[in-house]
Amino acid sequence: MCADLFDGIEPDRPDKSDQAKADKKPSDDVVDRRATDSVTAPQRVFYCPRCRNPMRRIEGKMGPFWGCTTYPVCDKKLYDLDGHPSETPDQRYRCPVCTRPLVHVQAKAGAENDADEAQARTEREDYWYCTGYNKGCKVTLPDNNGKPADAWRCPRCGHLLKQRRGKNGVFWGCSQYPLCTASFTDMGGKPKGPEFE
Repeated sequence: MCADLFDGIEPDRPDKSDQAKADKKPSDDVVDRRATDSVTAPQRVFYCPRCRNPMRRIEGKMGPFWGCTTYPVCDKKLYDLDGHPSETPDQRYRCPVCTRPLVHVQAKAGAENDADEAQARTEREDYWYCTGYNKGCKVTLPDNNGKPADAWRCPRCGHLLKQRRGKNGVFWGCSQYPLCTASFTDMGGKPKGPEFE
């Protein structure tokens, strides 16, 4: 009865492709895998410190940050520090008013037709803001080749000075004008005075 079931079925015979696989050395397979792995290197996965699930990099309106992939179940957010998640922001640059760390916001890459338009857009969107923004420190500084632009504090009230253009030329005035009327003459792109040396 079982013999009737197997009548007409040919036994497995190795074909030429199977023979080629059998002749292949194991070391050849290792070399092939290494060659393909170097071309498609996997990206490193960073895990949420709260729930241990993968995190993803998000381009937010205030710059890039890392968020948990299980959001809204886990709402853990981390700062972006050179493409890696970090509990603390970049400590290299500090707010000139409150000394909290500054965060860099970069322009998003896009297809631009006009080079002048692309430059103007980059100038508008590349800036630094204070991490104390939600605590009342509203300092934003323009970007100067990957660093925050130089800023000076008003010696009277402690807020930032802004470069302004008046009827007598360029000068530096307090950002809290008209509450603070301090002003300083411009000397080569910075305010003139012993406080600013």
